[in-house]
Amino acid sequence: MGCSIAKDSLIETGNCNKNNAVCTWIKLNVDQTGFYRVKYDDDLAAGLKYAIETNCLSATDRFGILDDSYALCIACQQSLSSFFTLMGAYKKELDYTVLSLLISVSDKVARIAADATPELVDYIKQFFINLFQYSAEKLGWEPRQGESHLDAMLRGELLTALAVFGHDITQKEAIRRFQAFLDDRNTALLPPDTRKAAYVAVMQTVSTSNRWGYESLLRVYRETDLSQEKGRILSSLASCTDPDIVLEVLNFLLSSEVRSQDAVFGLAVSREGRETAWGWLKDNWDHISKTWGSGFLITRFISAIVSQFSSYEKAVEVEEFFASRIKPSIARTLKQSMERVHINANWVQSIQNEKQHLAEVVRELAHRKY
Repeated sequence: MGCSIAKDSLIETGNCNKNNAVCTWIKLNVDQTGFYRVKYDDDLAAGLKYAIETNCLSATDRFGILDDSYALCIACQQSLSSFFTLMGAYKKELDYTVLSLLISVSDKVARIAADATPELVDYIKQFFINLFQYSAEKLGWEPRQGESHLDAMLRGELLTALAVFGHDITQKEAIRRFQAFLDDRNTALLPPDTRKAAYVAVMQTVSTSNRWGYESLLRVYRETDLSQEKGRILSSLASCTDPDIVLEVLNFLLSSEVRSQDAVFGLAVSREGRETAWGWLKDNWDHISKTWGSGFLITRFISAIVSQFSSYEKAVEVEEFFASRIKPSIARTLKQSMERVHINANWVQSIQNEKQHLAEVVRELAHRKY
């Protein structure tokens, strides 16, 4: 077991017996009390990975290790290969805070990796499916008696992630429950906590030749009076991978059917729809600026759409477009979004430099059964 050297120590150490060999680990910044990142060499990282797998660390420390490693990876101070290997240690994680971070990180990493190594996308998605399956199966679709509010929240996040990554079983079950929901809005098969997962799963099946899911969700949107439900639907619509449908969704946001303060919920577009979203933003900028320009919501249009890109060429294009349209109300957000694009572009280059080793690691992780 891990043990603190002293009550107020910032270092925690421990020994784990692994196959009759001693696995020594050390964790700095215990309970994340210090405001700094920690980078471990390969040997120390391997020990920490085993400490995570054997539950020798607190949830706070597991969170900290993941968060530090992710930040270092973005800064190109750690390879994506080693970060994926670390993520694999969280396969039996059940703590809400840690898993929520893991889900958020996996979505961002999947998008960047798809730009850097598109040939590995399917392997990366399968790895993330494998990573979240244990936790999702533990929680299931049905609420359990006496479960905490965090369990209910986590269930929805896990199922949504599996739907986005294309887990066939999750998608089919989500659609089955959604169909029951269409017949009976009060069905116990789809309580509010899992509706987002069902809506996202439905939108993954939508295309210009198969509009059933999209039109069904629009019907639910129009029939409900609950603002929370409308927001839940809006935040799911643009997850569709068909750019033509994404354009329809974005145009719908500008219609009289969507309250101006709710339009920003629908800006969470899929990676496949980001170019469409950028074109839409440019084409409608005058209207958007006139409608939302006096408040803070206009900044959401910029950050949600621009920050998704990861090339220097796109950064130049964005800068040129806004050069004659800059206003004090958007200047800071635009600068931050451009910084994010440059960070993403640097990260893509770093990932491409480790492409061969990354391919080996990802293929092994994708085929590993958890």
